[in-house]
Amino acid sequence: MEFNKHTGYLTKYEVNGLDMIKEGEALTPNFWRAPTDNDFGANLQRKYAVWKNPEIKLTSFSQHTENGQVIVEAAYKLPEASAELSLTYVINNSGAVKITQKMVADKNAKVANLFRFGMQMRTPANFNEIEYYGRGPIENYADRNNAAKLGKYRQTVEEQFYPYIRPQETGTKTDIRWWRLLNISGNGLQFVSEAPFSASALNYTIESLDDGEGKDQRHSPEVEKANFTNFCIDKAQTGLACVNSWGAIPLEKYRLPYQDYEFSFIMSPVSHKLK
Repeated sequence: MEFNKHTGYLTKYEVNGLDMIKEGEALTPNFWRAPTDNDFGANLQRKYAVWKNPEIKLTSFSQHTENGQVIVEAAYKLPEASAELSLTYVINNSGAVKITQKMVADKNAKVANLFRFGMQMRTPANFNEIEYYGRGPIENYADRNNAAKLGKYRQTVEEQFYPYIRPQETGTKTDIRWWRLLNISGNGLQFVSEAPFSASALNYTIESLDDGEGKDQRHSPEVEKANFTNFCIDKAQTGLACVNSWGAIPLEKYRLPYQDYEFSFIMSPVSHKLK
């Protein structure tokens, strides 16, 4: 594993000569989704804009060894969001790493809700299969998942993209117990957490599906595929609402208010021998 000391991010994760992170990319915090039609109807693409590309300023970066494990710690300030963020990595001798992302909000600040609290990582394009235990087989979200049954599923990354008439957020699965991102040989990464989480894997970036402040009225087939797999893992993501498309927002229990958050998950290498 390699970390960038200027950003504090994990930039390389190589297992038996196989790169798990696309060259030049990293595992990074993520608070944004490509706004849905409902989000546009409620003007959330503007109201939540502080979380789209928040300034994340590294304030400290350190590493030490404890009980035979390497611990890497990075601390950040998010000045525009009046918050502090920390990333802690605990790495054992089998190559597994426990990642904890923690945000501390300013109780006196008034800051918009978040679309999601999690991380994203770009992997080589040949990581084009997923296997997971959670809700499926169709995409599903916190307030739209009753029709998705809890079970074990194996699908391709290509199958995750639903070509809505206008490009937007798509492909998320909820109530996940474990998730694997694999190549055709069955080698790749496994993600587990203490509590059910949500995740997605697409051959499209969030940016490519995002129309910005106003709808471009383009169509999904016009969006160019990326030459990598974009993986998102979230503690939670805001619901879709779907009550109407001209102002309704999700019920309160499906929103992510501005407050403290903490999310831990374990990322570990898997091979076809373990399947």
